[in-house]
Amino acid sequence: MKNILVPTDFSDCAKVAEEIGFEIAKKANAEIHFLHLLATPTDWVKLSLEKEELYPETKAKIGTAKNELNELKKRAEKEGIVSKEFLVFDKGKVEIIDHIEHHQHDFIIMGSHGAHGAKEILGSNTQKVIRNAKVPVLVLKDEPAKFEVNNIVFASTFQEDVHLSFEKVIAFAELMNAQIHLLNVNMPFNFQESDEAEANMQAFRDKCPRDNCTINTYNALNEERGIQKFADKIKADVIAMTTHGRSGFMKMLSPSITESLVNHSSFPILSVNIHVK
Repeated sequence: MKNILVPTDFSDCAKVAEEIGFEIAKKANAEIHFLHLLATPTDWVKLSLEKEELYPETKAKIGTAKNELNELKKRAEKEGIVSKEFLVFDKGKVEIIDHIEHHQHDFIIMGSHGAHGAKEILGSNTQKVIRNAKVPVLVLKDEPAKFEVNNIVFASTFQEDVHLSFEKVIAFAELMNAQIHLLNVNMPFNFQESDEAEANMQAFRDKCPRDNCTINTYNALNEERGIQKFADKIKADVIAMTTHGRSGFMKMLSPSITESLVNHSSFPILSVNIHVK
């Protein structure tokens, strides 16, 4: 982990990601980059200085954003962290994904308000990043009194194609000195006998350094319920999952389970794209 990106809109939720970003950057001795996307009523980059005066509210927002980013820069300097700040004018496309790829970020930390019903994250920047970023994304909601990661749940069907993604989870666990709990959710419509499930998980456990992975099966009516209940049971600090990019699903599991947990779970979610670099 060398280059951490923290997209921020300066809300209370985003400030949680900022704080945790500083902590992880110090632990990893990594750079931290802050990105603010600002929607403008016109193409601001091509706008002349004279015409900028026609948009006083936008100019005020730009000034506020620059001040906020400057405060983050000062905080980083004070803590001895190399930082960069970016103000990007959002034209409603995929600027955030282009930015990630161009600046070669290898870890992303985002805040999420969560949602219910019609206010799901569909179409939001959080969803865009989860679906499209080829690097791990840590999504946070509430700021803990003290950020510690001791127990990570890795929920999967443990197929061959997620081994590379799992290596990223291992790297994060090693950085945080955390234990990984491999979890297979056994459901009525996708039932596996114990020996088959444990054999699939054993191949992943063999990759774990320091023998710090446990093997677990939890019976539940659906994936989200099983993951949530198991995480509650062991007092997990992070839930880690793999996604298949734009379709946003775990192999053989229901669509958008990662996004659903981001919306409805209070746990931090570590999402790793199956096409991770």
